[in-house]
Amino acid sequence: MPGIIIHNNSLFEGFVKTHKKEVITLKRVLTMGLIFISIILSGCNTNNLSDAEFTNLTPAEIKMDNSTYLMTDEVLTTNEVEEQIGKVTKILEIVSYSEDQNPYKNPNKIFKVSDESVEKVIAIQVNEQTVYRKY
Repeated sequence: MPGIIIHNNSLFEGFVKTHKKEVITLKRVLTMGLIFISIILSGCNTNNLSDAEFTNLTPAEIKMDNSTYLMTDEVLTTNEVEEQIGKVTKILEIVSYSEDQNPYKNPNKIFKVSDESVEKVIAIQVNEQTVYRKY
């Protein structure tokens, strides 16, 4: 196995003692460099999705960013929606549905609707298919 073998530990200890200041400076530089890179990379994360709460009333409600949206039956195509802007992180089940009758199974991703403001309308993916409903 390739590597560095130090036969005489006293040589290494002698080097550290003589160059203690440089070793400490090198450690500080490496630590500061890693912290700097971490800060820069954390700022590059553009995936800031809003958390939303879904309530299965009639009509269903979505609460996101201090706004409440009421669900309609309008189904949108994938061409009518843009990037994902949120995700359902909490589901409140007020109305009980049987498994095969639940129109709101697995609400999850929330999208911006093309040519509409997010304050006015959003789209949500429900069930296991890619179905978007306008609010």
